[in-house]
Amino acid sequence: MNEMKCATSERQVRIASLNARMQELASVMRDSGDFLALLGLGSAGVESDRLDEWSDLDFFAIVRPGMKQRYIADTAWLAAPCSLDWIFRNTVDGYKLLWKDGIFAEMAVFEPSELAA
Repeated sequence: MNEMKCATSERQVRIASLNARMQELASVMRDSGDFLALLGLGSAGVESDRLDEWSDLDFFAIVRPGMKQRYIADTAWLAAPCSLDWIFRNTVDGYKLLWKDGIFAEMAVFEPSELAA
């Protein structure tokens, strides 16, 4: 019984941490004035019922026209909520990263024109 309580508690703590990180990123982005949207993908988005203690964060950051390269080149905004332990540019649009608190993310930066169907 106690093991189940502990597992549930760990799951709840992890989910709360992931949700808090998305909120922290949203605040950093809002304060910059250069971002238009933060889109959570998969379990970090509309499938949030799938969030669990093994989840990572997948997201797109949508920036104002002309701002993409600034936020690809300077990743300080990603480290604002928590220092980064590791970051790797895996595409022309984004990174895989690990914050010091153990949260892993895959992200990309886009301008609105890149999202047109």
